[in-house]
Formats: sequence, structure tokens, C-alpha cells
Amino acid sequence: HKDLRLVSEDSRCSGRLEIQHGEQWGTLCDDDFGLEDAGVVCEHLHCGAATATPGGAHFGKGSGRVWTEMYRCRGDESRLWNCSVSPRVGLSCSHENDASVICSDASWSLRLIDGGSRCDGRVEIYYDGAWGRVQDNLWDLNDAHVVCRQLGCGDGIAAYSSSKSGESARSVWLTDIQCNGNETHLQNCSSSLFNSSLTAITGIGLLCSDHMQLRLSDGGTQCTGRVEVYYNKSWGSVCDDSWDLTDADVVCKQLGCGNALEMAIPASCEPDSGPVWLDDLKCSGNESFLWNCPSASWGNHDCSHKEDVRIMCSEHKELRLVNGDHRCEGRVEIFYNGSWETVCSDILYGNDAEVICKQLQCGSVESIQFGAGKFGEGTGSIRQSQMGCTSQESTIWQCVSDSQGVKGCSHRDDAGIVCSGANGTKEPLHTSMHCPPESDLGHHLRLVGGNTNCSGRVEILYNKLWGTVCDDSWDMADANVVCRQLACGSALLAQGGAAFPQGNGVIWLDEVKCTGSEFYLSDCPSSSLAQSDCNHKDDARVICSGPQLSRDSPQSTPSGAIDRHWALPADLYQGMYAEIGNIPPGWNSIHTEGSVSASISSFNQMEYYTNHSLCDSEPGSEYPEGPVPDDYDDVETESVDTLCGHILLDSVSGDGFTLRATCGEHSTLGELNY
Repeated sequence: HKDLRLVSEDSRCSGRLEIQHGEQWGTLCDDDFGLEDAGVVCEHLHCGAATATPGGAHFGKGSGRVWTEMYRCRGDESRLWNCSVSPRVGLSCSHENDASVICSDASWSLRLIDGGSRCDGRVEIYYDGAWGRVQDNLWDLNDAHVVCRQLGCGDGIAAYSSSKSGESARSVWLTDIQCNGNETHLQNCSSSLFNSSLTAITGIGLLCSDHMQLRLSDGGTQCTGRVEVYYNKSWGSVCDDSWDLTDADVVCKQLGCGNALEMAIPASCEPDSGPVWLDDLKCSGNESFLWNCPSASWGNHDCSHKEDVRIMCSEHKELRLVNGDHRCEGRVEIFYNGSWETVCSDILYGNDAEVICKQLQCGSVESIQFGAGKFGEGTGSIRQSQMGCTSQESTIWQCVSDSQGVKGCSHRDDAGIVCSGANGTKEPLHTSMHCPPESDLGHHLRLVGGNTNCSGRVEILYNKLWGTVCDDSWDMADANVVCRQLACGSALLAQGGAAFPQGNGVIWLDEVKCTGSEFYLSDCPSSSLAQSDCNHKDDARVICSGPQLSRDSPQSTPSGAIDRHWALPADLYQGMYAEIGNIPPGWNSIHTEGSVSASISSFNQMEYYTNHSLCDSEPGSEYPEGPVPDDYDDVETESVDTLCGHILLDSVSGDGFTLRATCGEHSTLGELNY
């Protein structure tokens, strides 16, 4: 059994030459030991060429035996013991004369490639002027530990076949690696040089503990959502301090998602609860990885999760059917590069429609609507390039698009689809723009504590629990969205400070930043759900102009009663609270000489409703209406405050109320028939 090594503190490729005979290690006498001999040693150790053979115990004195044999190498041998060797007779040599060797290649270049980061992937070595693979059927974590430490990637946490990272056609440079796990360089491990160009040989790969990953989460697709980094074995978020479009561009490019869009992204349906890994990022835009950008140290921040960064990249895509009776029929619209576009009927074929229904989990296609007659005309750009689906694809993004397409389409040509798999009750899919239905924040909205249903403290329903909105950043744009959603006209006032009675319980939203064009408060950017630094003295409030009431000319009934019909908009049920105290203008004086009969066309019954019409709340429905607020007037109470003063419920008949109104010192009696 023979082996050799170079011993020094600096490198495995330079040091005192030690040779093993049997079980015993010893040094070699430096007499007549030349560069040809040293060259074989360097070749044996994969250390390049020999550059020097200093004698005189240049790397310190060894211990044990001093071998005195003389080697005569030609320079083309692969092992020192393949050289001609002869014994030295009568030569006295001590450790003062230990031979040393310095080779040209003190370390191999090493890399991990085709993985998720520089600390994950297929192992490759730069040797003899080219990159090559490593092959080893016995590759284990001891070997992985050495590679990870050499690359500054921590410890090895997994060793695997490199086919996971994709195989390479490069030659195999190294095989039969045996590390004990304590070595600082892979060269220090026992191995064999193995030059093979066989691509069928499977290489090896590994994952190190300092492997970092990047993703966009909770956005519905891989190209939009909350920015998250995998570091130190856990996912964490990025704080928005100093964050700008340049930083977002680095994220989008790293993920292969194009460029960052300068759009406000709705807050997450569920707040993050993990660590905040990065803060104060200042990317130049040229970085390949987000963690290459200047920033505060890992985990060092002054942020809460309501400051988590959320972005949208240009490659974010969505698909929807709109203006139908349910989510599985309607005008076809595609979201790409920051905007929605319709699809021209001339380029939509049966195979395309099949894939659209399949992608939306709506069964199979029943019909294609050529033209906007049934589902109406859309707005914005029109897709005129063919999708090229075969019907075998799972999504239209997998179809091979034809860039030529057609020309001359208008929104009169907008295509629609009717799919088979919906009956109108199935909830929408979770996309980046909307949370799941059980978390449908902001679509259930009310104003509490005002004189009418169109003024008061803003409250929203989430998970069957009403909560308030903080007034941080609250302005008229936000208030206008609330008023529009409740069919209460436009906003007259948007204030905080809980001028109306303070709410209680959870504060669902903070930092709401509407543009004013949104249909629902939930469409507006805001902080993460239930993440705020507010208390209820900061509850947001709104006063709306109120619904547009059209008062017909009064007509006399056969009994002589005045019949006033108050026609309200059909969508007034949005957020409507029917309360006896909300008497329209002109009802402040009630004459005792006659009764007043009123008919309000939008009411079927006098009951509290939040944002659904009566037909949406079927008998026995478990729709959560919530408790009637303490500061609301109940139609069944015997005392109601009004603009006039005080109304007392005098009596109840089968078809009306007899009311007594008290205004200062005056008291009048009247009748309200319905």
C-alpha cells in the first residue's frame, strides 16, 4: 500500500513531501530530488505542474522515518512509484533534509450550477482549462460539507443526483471522492482523476445551508405578490423602506417575470407571520440577485408586516369571463403587462375556448359568442393574435401564439364564452386581485353611527366579524369609493378622529390608498389585514351626499289620504339600513288633519340589511348580517329621534303606524300607512 501527501498549513498543493509505505508515513531525503520527480507528485495530487523543489525542510521538519530511496522519473508517470527507483547505500539523511514540493495549482475552482442559487446545484470543477462534472456513486453529506464550506455556503444539507438540476454534457473530471467532512477544500479529500466525455454518466449535486431563494407569494401567480426570501431555513418578507421600482426590477428579472410594473398591489388576504429578512434595499438595477443589492444586515429592520413589499411584474397574467350571469360565462378578458384586454372573435377558436373553460375550472365549452351582443363591449386594448391552442393544454399560456393575427377588430367584436360547469353559485377563483370568498374583504360594507345610512363610521365584514378602518392616509378618494359602493352618491366629507361614536373590536384596514375609481373598497391598496398601529379613536368616517330621491307629485287616495311615492334607485339596497328615523326632507311637519301614506318602492320589508338585496338573503340563509349596532334606530322601538325632534309610536294597525311627533312645545299626531 502506497500513498503520498504534501504537508503545510496553507495548501494541499505545496508542502513537505510525505510517502506512506505499508502503514508507516515518512519524509523523503531531498538529495537528487528534482522537478521531474516533483511533477509526478503534482500530477498525482491534481495540483498542476511542479514549480519548485525546495530542500532543507522548507516547510518544517517531519517526524518518523526518513526514506532514502532515489527516484528517477521521466515526467510522464501517473504515480511516483511508477518511476525508476534505487536504494541509497550509506547515505545518512535526517529531517533537516526533508524534501518539499510546490505545485502550480494550489486550489481548484469550484462551483454549483443550474440550481436555485449559487449555493445549490450541480457540482463542477475547473481543471486543465475547462469546467467538468463530478461523478461519485458514494457521494454523501461529508463530501457536501466540504464543497459548501469551500464555497462559503455554510454546511451541506442535502446531496442528490445532478439530474435534479439538469444534466450537463461536460466531461467528468473527478470521481471516487472520499471526504471525512473536516477538510477545507475538496482537493484535500481522496479522489481519482477521471476524464470521460460520456454524457450518460450522472453527475452529483448538493444543497447548502446558505442557499437563498426568492418568490412572490399570495398573488395567484408566480409573477405578482408579496416579495419573500428564503434564508437561514425559513421564508421571510422584505420591508418597503427605501423600496422603489429599481429594486422591484431586480426581483422580476431574477424570477424571469419581465420588468416591474409601477402599480399599487392590493394588500395580502392574510398577513405574513414570518421574519422580515431585508430592509433599506438600494439596488442599482444591474444585480442578478436581490441579496446582492446593498441593504441592512439580514434580519435587521424596524418594520412590521404591514410594510411588506408587494409587486407586480410585466409577465403576470390572469384570465376571466365578465358580464355573465356567473363566473363561467362572459366576455373573455386577459390581464397582461399591467392591463386587461379583450379578445377579438376572429381569433378565438373552439380549442382555445376549451382551454379557457378548463383553466377557469368551468367544465367544457358550451358556446362561443362571436361579437359583443350578449356580454357587452369591453374597454382598452384588443388581442388580435391567435392563441393557437390544441385543447390539450391546461392554460392558455401554454398555447403557441401566432404573432401575426388579424387586423381591424373593434370592441363590437369582443368574444365571449359560455362554459358548462357553473350554475351561478360557485365562487370565483383566487387571483391576485381578489381574496378567497371566505375572506372577501370589503365587499360587505356599512356606515355606522350617522343620522342616515349614508353617513357614519366605516365598517367592513371579514370572517363573519365586523371591524373598522383606520384613518391613516384616509381621504376623499377613499370616501368616494365607499359612497359609490353603498349607492350613496358622492363623498361630502372624509374624516377620522371618530367624530361618530367609536367602534370596538378589530381594526381590519389601515393605510387605505384608493384612486377613487375602484368599485369596492377591497380593490384599493392597503396595509395587510388586521395590521395597524391605530386605536378606535382613529376610526375613519364618511358623510355621503345620499341617494338621489325623485319625489312624484302627491296624489289623493280614495280615502283622502295624501299618497307620496318615493322612488329610489334600484341598487339602493347596497349597504341600506331601513330606519324609521331616516325621514326624507319634507316630512318634518306632520298635519293632524290628515294622514300621510308613503310607499318606498325599493323595500319589501323593513329590516336591517348590510349590502345584499332582499333576494340575496333567502329565508333561512346563514348570511351574516351582524348584530344591529347600538347607535342605530330600530323600527320597533317606541321612541325615535328625527330632524324634527322626537317621534313616539302611538299605535300599530294592520296596515300602518300611528305616530306622534314632538317638535319643541308642539305635538302632532299622524299616520304612516304602508
